[in-house]
Amino acid sequence: MKKTILTLLLAAGLTITTTVHAQVLKFGVKGGINYSQVKFSNGELTHKDRSGFFAGPTLKIALPTLPIGFDISALYDEREFEIGDEMLKDTYSSNVSVNPMKVKLKQVAIPVNLRFTFGNSKTLALYLFGGPQFGFNINDKDPLKDQVRTWNYEDSDFSVNVGAGILLVNAVQVSFNYNIDCGKSGEMTVNDAYEIAKKHESKANAWQLGAAIYF
Repeated sequence: MKKTILTLLLAAGLTITTTVHAQVLKFGVKGGINYSQVKFSNGELTHKDRSGFFAGPTLKIALPTLPIGFDISALYDEREFEIGDEMLKDTYSSNVSVNPMKVKLKQVAIPVNLRFTFGNSKTLALYLFGGPQFGFNINDKDPLKDQVRTWNYEDSDFSVNVGAGILLVNAVQVSFNYNIDCGKSGEMTVNDAYEIAKKHESKANAWQLGAAIYF
């Protein structure tokens, strides 16, 4: 009799633990698109923002009985923009190549967000989120160069996310956020007609539309 009761208790405990674990921790995959909003320290440079993408595994952590949780992801993040040539055309003769320079930023991004959920996550819930993001450059170490410009990548970058989303049946998530670059994504050096180097630091902010599926 005691063995039967002990077995039932162990089975009940295992069931409860598994249920709580399933409710608290959710693994999934996440992906979406970026639209870069690059800002330079010197307003002389013109540029065109372009779209990119991100994708990778994600983990959602919910606190039982509380509307607060966390999520952390490891994402391949690619952003792209084009630096214009208008300023250089005014400075250099036509025999110098001053075509627009295309810059592609590739990094492993690790966002860690605090989440506030409103509604029932088992059916339909709205959530707000925000937190730091740590980026690690995986571009080639060699800088981009043309006859008058050199673009140097940063090894790492720190940014902050602020956004909102919708969670359906605790499994499907759609989010929209703004990623604010707090450091610098790179630095461009431009030599003018008198061979005086001018440095322009960049911040690669981005609007992001994403979706995730949790298992």
